[in-house]
Amino acid sequence: MARIVFLALPLIFAPHANAQIVKDTVKLYTNHVHTTYAENLHRAELLNLALKNFTTNPSVMTHSVAKEAWKFARESYGLTEAFRFYNGPIDQDGGPEGRLNGWPLDEGYIDYVSGNLNAGIINNIAQYPVIDSALLESLNELDGEKNISTGYHAIEFLLWGQDFFEAGPGQRSYTDYLDAPNAERRKTYLNVLADTLVNDVKTLEVAWQPDQTNYRSDFELLKDEEALKKILTGAIFLGGDELSGERMYVAYDTQGQEDEQSCFSDMTHMDIRWNFEGMKKVILETQVLELPMVKGTKISQAVKDRLISLENLLATIPTPFDQAINNEAGRAIILSSIDELELLSKDMVEVSILLNAKVDY
Repeated sequence: MARIVFLALPLIFAPHANAQIVKDTVKLYTNHVHTTYAENLHRAELLNLALKNFTTNPSVMTHSVAKEAWKFARESYGLTEAFRFYNGPIDQDGGPEGRLNGWPLDEGYIDYVSGNLNAGIINNIAQYPVIDSALLESLNELDGEKNISTGYHAIEFLLWGQDFFEAGPGQRSYTDYLDAPNAERRKTYLNVLADTLVNDVKTLEVAWQPDQTNYRSDFELLKDEEALKKILTGAIFLGGDELSGERMYVAYDTQGQEDEQSCFSDMTHMDIRWNFEGMKKVILETQVLELPMVKGTKISQAVKDRLISLENLLATIPTPFDQAINNEAGRAIILSSIDELELLSKDMVEVSILLNAKVDY
């Protein structure tokens, strides 16, 4: 009798043990999301300070520091993109994604451009006498998806200007904030953008704070398969749809500089790497591949191998990206990367099936 009870114990307790392992994975994910947004908030605040310092004292040095601060903040935001695509705080109705990362951007919607020195909100004093956050938020994506007035790329444009240079980024001068027409309005616009960016990132950090009644607490109460599906959805759709498609293939196909993501700063190649790194962290650091239903399977090893392959491949994309899409060697590497990203997402769908959390992709 005692032996029969002993043999039955795994059958009784194994489901509970597996359930706890999944809960631990979900907790790893929510901790990772909050940590990443907290770092993003910290860097956004540093960017805000750098922009305030630049507009208070425009110079070659303060301009350079502001641009470096933008890159530093941009890196941390790129890692958060794997937390999208499942109607979470960033994507849900009223969420800040469009204000944070809208692109491609019509430069003439914001400021002067080549051939039209009076273009944009900054130079239209009659229609927009006061520049504040309410105005810029109301104008973002108004009457056109390229009518971007807020976010990282609006700040990028105001720091670098249009990019007409094959070998490097835009060459906007710090004097645009010193003695150029509407310099004070340009300063105001840039500072409002910085404040708005910090506020939007803060809402995301708060939504994922631990030990609060918020989106995170609701997420941790989801059924196991629902939580796993959301975790995997973010990585799958970022890699196989958004990154490989909108952010890489469109520019590859059109060979148009305006279709690359960070076209003013020539940082598109790093945007791609940061987005991929965000996907990789979700897949590996949350240990979804170590769950009992997946661990040791061929598909688990295939995903790990493809992550290594992709990391190496993306690092070889020639820079700047706007030139890589126009030369044979660069185009070949970009297309191979696109194919690998799509295959990775298909592999991750197989993982979701093994976890009874199938992602419809």
